[in-house]
Amino acid sequence: MKNANILILGGIFAVLLFLYGCTGATGCTTDKNCKDWQTCDLEKKTCTVKQGLCEKEADCNDTLVTCNVKDHACVYKPGKCKADAHCGAWQVCAVSENTCKAAPGFCDTEEVCSADFERCDNSTHKCKPKLGLCNDNFDCNGWEYCDQKAKKCTVIEGRCNFDGDCTGWQTCDKKTNKCIPKKEFCNNDGDCGQWARCDKEAQKCVARQGYCSMDNECSAWQYCETKTHVCKANKDFCSSDVDCGEWQNCEKESHVCEAKIGYCDVNQDCPAGEVCEENSHMCK
Repeated sequence: MKNANILILGGIFAVLLFLYGCTGATGCTTDKNCKDWQTCDLEKKTCTVKQGLCEKEADCNDTLVTCNVKDHACVYKPGKCKADAHCGAWQVCAVSENTCKAAPGFCDTEEVCSADFERCDNSTHKCKPKLGLCNDNFDCNGWEYCDQKAKKCTVIEGRCNFDGDCTGWQTCDKKTNKCIPKKEFCNNDGDCGQWARCDKEAQKCVARQGYCSMDNECSAWQYCETKTHVCKANKDFCSSDVDCGEWQNCEKESHVCEAKIGYCDVNQDCPAGEVCEENSHMCK
């Protein structure tokens, strides 16, 4: 039994020793024991960097090149080159300087463009008119056109960038770049309520016939009701019999409700010795 235990322990030790030789931190027997960008040096039994790949910049052995730690490949440093292929599609390699520069027709700085008129577009790397300037309509916003003489983007009539592009009674809606009426002004009847129309000379909403916007548009004995914009009789005044009690008539000249014949409002409306009964409005 004792010998059997010794044999088992020996076997376990041999397996552990084999595994350590294959997967140890520094030891290897095949490339499989190393990382993808490494190979196994069988003499030293050590994982080393594969030819053409790198672990650090020094492995690339070129001052123009650095090590990309993601894929362990040697790549040219930004802006450095030995051929055009090492640069961007809009660049060429100045071999004497080993530097990528803008190709003819492209730009990398404002200095390449016309100082007063152009700027270098960082997305296309081409000289384009500065903001607000233009060669054609495509250089402007959709609500603008290119003034060919001034080479300047100009707003289309009725459109705007600022309040100053609109008339005095309008303001610029920055969401739509359209000139819209200021509060209480109008372009047309559609800007007014049902009770009003647009006075094109004043560009203001004014009350239609039979409606009102303020008290002074009504008769002295009326007020302008703000919800309906209709002139209504002040309290104790009337427009018709409908505004009075059943025992009253509306006097057309004074627009005051007065008791019908046989009825009363106050005691003075009754013969001497009688009083005006409050509920029936009759003299008793």
